[in-house]
Amino acid sequence: MDIRSLWARAGNFFVSARSKVGVLWARYRALRLWQQAVIALVALGALWGIFSLLTGGPAIEAANKSRSVVLKSVGELSGGESGGDFIGTVRSVTEANILAQSGGTVRAVHTTLGRAVPAGFIIAEIDNASERASVLQAEGAYEAALAARTITQRQNQNTTLSLSEAETSVRNLFRSSYTTLDATLHTYIDTFFGSPTAIGPALLVNSPPGPNDALPRARARITDDMNVWGRALGTAQNTNPETLLTGAEANTRAISDLIIELARATNQRTSNATSDQLAALATARTTVDAQLTAISAARSAYRAAATAASVGQTQTNPTVGSADAVVKQALGALHGAQANFEKTVVRAPLSGTVNFLPLRVGDYVTAFSHVATVAQNGSLEVVTYVSQADRDLLTVGSRVSLGQGSGTITSVAPALDPVRKQIEVRIAAAPNSTLVNGQSVHVGVVSVAPRALGPTTLPLAAVKLMTERRITFTVSDGRLVAQEVEVGDVHGDRIEITSPISVDLIIVTDARGLVEGEKVTPLQ
Repeated sequence: MDIRSLWARAGNFFVSARSKVGVLWARYRALRLWQQAVIALVALGALWGIFSLLTGGPAIEAANKSRSVVLKSVGELSGGESGGDFIGTVRSVTEANILAQSGGTVRAVHTTLGRAVPAGFIIAEIDNASERASVLQAEGAYEAALAARTITQRQNQNTTLSLSEAETSVRNLFRSSYTTLDATLHTYIDTFFGSPTAIGPALLVNSPPGPNDALPRARARITDDMNVWGRALGTAQNTNPETLLTGAEANTRAISDLIIELARATNQRTSNATSDQLAALATARTTVDAQLTAISAARSAYRAAATAASVGQTQTNPTVGSADAVVKQALGALHGAQANFEKTVVRAPLSGTVNFLPLRVGDYVTAFSHVATVAQNGSLEVVTYVSQADRDLLTVGSRVSLGQGSGTITSVAPALDPVRKQIEVRIAAAPNSTLVNGQSVHVGVVSVAPRALGPTTLPLAAVKLMTERRITFTVSDGRLVAQEVEVGDVHGDRIEITSPISVDLIIVTDARGLVEGEKVTPLQ
């Protein structure tokens, strides 16, 4: 059968159908009005029945099937229980990241990675030949300044010591002169005198022409002077040396004058002096003259020492001050050289384990580059950074989970870190923790006992915002129950809840499209 015949047959079918419809429509229009209405209602009912058969199954099934909802506690949704999850870095509580203070080639490395080092240990050295030379030069200058000051001080000490020795010599001479002259008087001079009389001891030789009581009186005065001298021996240590010399010289000259008068008397033919007396007089004269010479020499030595000490003190005081200044300058230069040398040394500031050491002999390092890390790995903490909203979920003393272990929050920064723009939180790891220094770990807030929260935040989808009500939904006997709340500001996808609400209250996580009393299937 060709196309033309098909088109012909189709045309005949449409013409025939059109004529039949026209006939039926003419018959329908010929009926009464109420008959037309009945026929129209029957036709509409048939059409509705066919439509119900085609679409009625899924609608009935949807009507009979309840909606599924997800339930969570307020604590989980607000982050007050285990909803908080952050990433932290494990580090030692006591840790030092050491930076190179100067650039250069690594000259020596004195330890290896993982070894324990004490505080002050030199971990590595950067090329420092010139710095070492500067230190040696500064040490030499400092020692030279010390030596110069010592010489100046000793010169001053020598003049002071010479004066002290001269004073001691004067005091010794004062005592020895008394002893010598007292012995001379009793041993030699008194051979010319006898029993005491009212004016003095009796003269045993004939006196020269003139008063015959001059020698006894002179001997009596000398006895009185010697008694005063003897009493002064006890205070000689505290008496001025010039005073001692003056007193000793006066007493010695008095004895010398007595000897001169006795010699004049014995030179007379009528003196009746014996040879023993004459010999004793000669010995006494020699002894007294020697004492006068000694006193004169002691005075000269003392005055020379005193003058030298005075001049030395005047000249030495400025010199000592200048020497002290030179010593301080040399010491400052030495400290500066040592400080420059220390910049070439990588020294451990605390005792611990070397956790980072990228240095090798021959490497070149730049100033302020990280060259070593020393830490006490036995005491670890976790440092994490949280947002401003999450900060309210964390309090000092709260327990948190650290991977498979746990820890306690020790500090929460009061302000944002200027670099990270987040808040730093430090967590002390439990003593039995298996954490390793440097690793990253998940930080979760451990559940706390149910409590009433003040202002908190919930996901915006969990709160149904109506014209006059703000509600969340709980589920009771499979149906939704509305819980009215008071809300505050909206922060992104979260809304602030200002009314008190318990953290253990179970609510629907997505309230959109839900109606109070609706039958639901809860999921947790």
